[in-house]
Amino acid sequence: MSRLAPLPGVRVRIALTDRPGDHAVVRVIAVPRRDMVRDGALSVPLQPFADALLVDVSVEGRVLLPGAWVQPEVLERGAPIAPTPVGAADLRPPAVLAGTPDRAALHWGETVWPLELGGAVTIPEAGRADPHPLSRLRRLILVAAGRRAEIALTMWRDPAFEIPWQDVRLLPRAAAWFDLAQVPPGMRYADAERAQGVGRAHRR
Repeated sequence: MSRLAPLPGVRVRIALTDRPGDHAVVRVIAVPRRDMVRDGALSVPLQPFADALLVDVSVEGRVLLPGAWVQPEVLERGAPIAPTPVGAADLRPPAVLAGTPDRAALHWGETVWPLELGGAVTIPEAGRADPHPLSRLRRLILVAAGRRAEIALTMWRDPAFEIPWQDVRLLPRAAAWFDLAQVPPGMRYADAERAQGVGRAHRR
């Protein structure tokens, strides 16, 4: 892959196992430093992903991960295939936990939902904001496909959310973290942007 930032829609094929034809397709949705800056800078929740890529991942034509932060090596080590268009509805950042135990926050794209934990819960280092290398993305895809048990990964699924898969690693019962963060039930990412005045709803 080129060292230049890939354009939205660029796709690569990555092998899931050694079995012929067992692969996933990774599509670039956005490059934060180019596509997600506001007033010349990235918002605080996006800063841990300044050098990452926002992608979606599909297997056999079905989108398994509508949003994932990955390291550029994922594209560099994949096999390029024909690009496909990316629309505004494809911008679906995953949720991650950031901060310290006494000041933790659930970051959902550019939104920030405070977790009022009072230091009572420790967030494992591996559960913090950290773009996936290829090896971890491969495991995440296998978990999302139901082909592998949860191994160092906790996935929470709620069909009421616009983003059905939330990637919050190493945290048992991750749905409880969304409850603690008081993310309104059924709130979509676009609604959260409007509620917090960030992202596409940012007032210039």
